[in-house]
Amino acid sequence: MSDNLVIYTEKTFYNPDTKIWRGQTVDITCGTNDSIASLALKKMLENPEHIGQVCYQSGNELTNLEIAKRTVQVAKHFSEKLHLQQCDMIGLCASNTDYVAPMVFGALAAGLCISTLDPSFDKAGIKHVYSLTKPRLMFCDGSIYERVREAFNECGLASTKIYTMSKHLEGVPSIMEFFEDGVEDPRDFRVPPLKNGINQTAFIICTSGTTGLPKGVCVSHATYLCNGLTLDSFQNSRLLCFSTLYWISGLFALIHGTIGGAKRIISEQPFNVDDFFDIVERYKVNMTVGPPSQIALALSSDTIARRDLSSLQACILAGSPVLYSLTEKFRKYAVNAYCLVAYGSSETSGISAGQSLPNNSVGALCPNIEIKIVDDNGKRLGPNESGELCVRSKLPWAGYYGNPQETKEKYDDEGWICTGDIGYFNDDRELILVDRKCDIRKYNNFHFSPTDIENVISELPEVADVCVVGIPHSVHGFLPAACVIKRANTEIDEAQICQHVVQRMQNFEHLRGGVYFVDSFPRTASGKTIRRNVTEMCEKLWHKRMNGKH
Repeated sequence: MSDNLVIYTEKTFYNPDTKIWRGQTVDITCGTNDSIASLALKKMLENPEHIGQVCYQSGNELTNLEIAKRTVQVAKHFSEKLHLQQCDMIGLCASNTDYVAPMVFGALAAGLCISTLDPSFDKAGIKHVYSLTKPRLMFCDGSIYERVREAFNECGLASTKIYTMSKHLEGVPSIMEFFEDGVEDPRDFRVPPLKNGINQTAFIICTSGTTGLPKGVCVSHATYLCNGLTLDSFQNSRLLCFSTLYWISGLFALIHGTIGGAKRIISEQPFNVDDFFDIVERYKVNMTVGPPSQIALALSSDTIARRDLSSLQACILAGSPVLYSLTEKFRKYAVNAYCLVAYGSSETSGISAGQSLPNNSVGALCPNIEIKIVDDNGKRLGPNESGELCVRSKLPWAGYYGNPQETKEKYDDEGWICTGDIGYFNDDRELILVDRKCDIRKYNNFHFSPTDIENVISELPEVADVCVVGIPHSVHGFLPAACVIKRANTEIDEAQICQHVVQRMQNFEHLRGGVYFVDSFPRTASGKTIRRNVTEMCEKLWHKRMNGKH
């Protein structure tokens, strides 16, 4: 891996007349005939003997040449045997197993669009997503085949053929059918030009689902090939990411890791602390990608002090607020690592990135990104003025799949994408996130930010992770309350946490809703805390406490 991980530009420009911030302007160098698959195949064949993928559970290693051969087999099977056409939709709901990478690159080489989902989704979630995207073929793990089959039968997709990616079942088609025919030298294979050019949709991914039913976000080939990220830092890195391809982080690790020349370490199972420690030690992992909850869970383990995390050099954290105090606690054990905070969304991809700092900034703007900050009336705000972030990029966004009304509502009258995030730029032109607009609450008509309170509680060395919510109250509006996971082998009580907040914060931010200690938070499959579910937990505990006083 390069000495310094550089996937962002440390410079943000500001125009005081227009009140617009922008990252460095970078020329888009990819041609209209380029695609994710063509570039991935090119890079793999430049270094064919490099181990591109290792599966932790099976121990299987695949060279770049082996992945490239299977990619070509999949592409030819789609086009020549199954007669799928460019822009046809397929579905993928699978864990990170051996054949996912060649299946994805092969589908993209055939010009197909992939609608992804995480295998943790229940039948209702599968029905919701795939009744929208209506894939012509479906790929899933054998362990969830019956769930997927039932969901498809109930949403008008009974005729859709389903292939298993792992744990194959007798009488059910499997991905292995794609590899039955021999393959020509992959160097002789030419990826067909994209029918609609580089802005053709490659993936339909879902919004996080932390605030309601997910929407399908169209993600183009250009999003990954023309976003100004530097790939040199991935060369010869040992990259670990637990996320499936339902998540931007999972796609990032697969695509950028492959094109950048990393050895990707994959896990068939979702994140768990013991596997994380074991993989880092066994493969000397030096780069990780994932949500901050993963390092919070690592800190809550009573074995972390006995594990060797010295190989870690870079931890890329994204998906939810990253508290500086959390990263500093983790770096006491991963002594050679630094933590990079990345901010973006499914709709806008990367917006900013920067090293974790005491001011909890999310760094400088990524190349070709512009931001304006507006108040509730749409008035543009200047430095150190907090408002909603609105984003504009050189790369067009195709919107929410099959939902033009929601797409239209995502834009303001000037054509900027409204993120729903509240933040500001400080005097150093670093972007500071305050909170999600929908998470801001009022106590006695004073606004409080759950993230601000979380930052303060996280300062306490005994706290591994914290989620602050507002408990509805008929008189005061909302009462700030904290749900806390303790670090292993430490002790702290509610009074100590409340007193710390009293000493550091305003009266309206005090924890009048109480403090509740738990072993874990309800999370999405990628590790994002589902704040609405934590709110329900705290609300029940608060009412139980209040009833006990009467």
